[in-house]
Amino acid sequence: MLEFLPPQRSPAPSYGLRGTLQEGCAGILPRSTEREPVREVQLRVLLANEPRSYRESIAAVFRQLRPGLHVKVVEPEALESNVVRFVPDVAICSRVTGAVRERVPVWVELYPEYAAHSVASEGGRRTEFAEIQLLDLISILDRAAGPNQGDPA
Repeated sequence: MLEFLPPQRSPAPSYGLRGTLQEGCAGILPRSTEREPVREVQLRVLLANEPRSYRESIAAVFRQLRPGLHVKVVEPEALESNVVRFVPDVAICSRVTGAVRERVPVWVELYPEYAAHSVASEGGRRTEFAEIQLLDLISILDRAAGPNQGDPA
């Protein structure tokens, strides 16, 4: 007796940081019969906003509420060089630069020139905030981390 089984679906490719293909597609890269352990990729967050007390306080809250983040705090003058070296997924700064716009997928211009407003760009989609709150910043991080990687609770 013949038994018909439903067709098997190929697993969807997994994409890492910035949409790079992590697993081969049939016919392009050979697939192994053994699965390699998947390493959890930490979201890299660069803080370079003024004043220093805000920068350090925000970093402390991020580390407390989202311990899986890799948070780096630098002086605003060191922003550009750290964008190149640290390769952040999210940058929070007081003045967004060309390097940030070109290289960082998610950035927040926090209180530019000490004004009350802020601007966020998530994958090129800009949002303006009259008065950004800490919860807004955490929501931006959670969206940048992707589904199932936000709030640990």
